[in-house]
Amino acid sequence: MDCNRTRTGPETCPTLNLTCKEPLRLVGGASRCEGTLEAELRGEWRRVWTYDYYPWDLEAAAAVCRGLDCGFPVSTEKRDESDSKVWWFTTDCVKKESSAVKGCLSDYDSSESRLLQVICSDSVRLVGGRSLCSGSLQIQDQSLAQSWAGVCEGALDRRGAEVLCRELGCGAPLLQGALSPLGQTFHCEGNESKLMDCNRTRTGPGTCPTLNLTCKEPLRLVGGASRCEGTVEAELRGEWRRVVTSDPLWDLEAAAAVCRGLDCGSAVSAEERDESDRSKVWNVYTACVKQSSVKGCLYDVGSSYSLLQVICSDLLNVPEVSVSEGVWAPRAE
Repeated sequence: MDCNRTRTGPETCPTLNLTCKEPLRLVGGASRCEGTLEAELRGEWRRVWTYDYYPWDLEAAAAVCRGLDCGFPVSTEKRDESDSKVWWFTTDCVKKESSAVKGCLSDYDSSESRLLQVICSDSVRLVGGRSLCSGSLQIQDQSLAQSWAGVCEGALDRRGAEVLCRELGCGAPLLQGALSPLGQTFHCEGNESKLMDCNRTRTGPGTCPTLNLTCKEPLRLVGGASRCEGTVEAELRGEWRRVVTSDPLWDLEAAAAVCRGLDCGSAVSAEERDESDRSKVWNVYTACVKQSSVKGCLYDVGSSYSLLQVICSDLLNVPEVSVSEGVWAPRAE
């Protein structure tokens, strides 16, 4: 309101909608979408921290990537650093759909300064899916004035889909199709680290169906009779570890997220127990897993004796059936 204004009289017009960037930055990384989280409040930039018992997982980091107009979170890490003042927030606050990091910051003068690190995908993201590894594909490109563009079916082969899923920290693609934002086709060799590193052919803009892609969750069940039974392990930052939980609610509803991520049907059995060897683990909150996916809820807690075991319904014996005269019936032994 300090600006000079020209009054032209009342009139009917569309209402202005405006989006301002979050006062956030990631420092010390290879790009603006990777590094240590810092935020500005009351004109002062500080590192951002959350208490140890709040998980710094991918679901929480998604708010940071979103605020920076980067892609999806690929990796998170918490670690200690030299003393300094920090801004403090709770990850429960930023996980709310309408919340932004700025709205969750408060002052915290800590004697033990720590830092939160995150790597966001800087040019690709999946939106509108049921997990961080599924959704409609969008890309961001300098030639598109940094706006996110939907991607069309018809121009991405399996090698390109594998590059994309690997870039997002997910497993192999379950679905593939073509992708070409505004007529742009990707030609991947399969060994590229990022989709935007692939050769591209531009064919001009056009209207097309949007590509929906589902990558496997970076999960596995080990030590069981099949891939759908065993001890839960997950990959984060390129490292496979057992998954444990810090609360006592490892039930069938939580285990269902594991079976779903492995494409193994529904959960039949869920068990939590200790073993003799202590090893490094990834932790999850079961409340987070029930609302999201295992990948989105992983964070580092050091080491533990615990393990989680799951049996999924794909292990159930299904009788052989044959058809005769239009009637389905079990085959006689």
